[in-house]
This record gives sequence, C-alpha cells and structure tokens, in this order.
Amino acid sequence: MKNTREENHNWKFENKQYLNELTRFMDLTEQIKDKELKEKIIAQMLRCDMELTKFAEEKILK
Repeated sequence: MKNTREENHNWKFENKQYLNELTRFMDLTEQIKDKELKEKIIAQMLRCDMELTKFAEEKILK
C-alpha cells in the first residue's frame, strides 16, 4: 500500500536532527544585521528545503 502525500507531509518534522539543524540555521541568521540580506538567505534556504522535500516525498510515495 502506498502512502499518500498528506500522510507523509510532516515526516521531516519528526526528525530531531533536522529540527536541530533548522534551529541552528535560524539562530545564525539572527546575527545578520542587513535585514534584506537576511530575508533573502532565509527565503533561499526555504526554497531549497521545499525542493528537497518534494523530491523525498516523491521517493517515499513510490
């Protein structure tokens, strides 16, 4: 039986190492004084994370 995307949507948030790394990233970005640069860096990281999540979920659903 294949899992649905909804069933797997929150899989990465159950990974403590992922959450630790995400928290570390966000903590580090807090040190960036240039607000525009900070927002661009966070937005780009989130786009990368979304693409990796889509790829992983496609593999999980196979």
